[in-house]
Amino acid sequence: MNIALSAHLERRVRERIDRGDYDNADALVHEAVHRPIEEDELEFEALQERLQRADAEIERGEGLEFGGQTTQRLAEDIHARGLKRGDERKRKWPPPNADKRGSIG
Repeated sequence: MNIALSAHLERRVRERIDRGDYDNADALVHEAVHRPIEEDELEFEALQERLQRADAEIERGEGLEFGGQTTQRLAEDIHARGLKRGDERKRKWPPPNADKRGSIG
């Protein structure tokens, strides 16, 4: 297989070889192609592990079924917690060490 590189990339490849990072252009290209393939494989393995853990949780009865009502209740709960958190922050403002103009000092 022949691969054409732009002049800029060709210079970069030569620089890396001259620096001693790679023995030749083939070694650099091999790593450049191999690295994303390995990363994809690792991501796929991690996804498989997460799915296996999720399946085990479901088998133990730890899973939740999400339907329209469950999703609505979850959204309402998140909204209520957000409102409560906002109210708590309002009560704490301004901080006790703020002067009357609102600056902290």
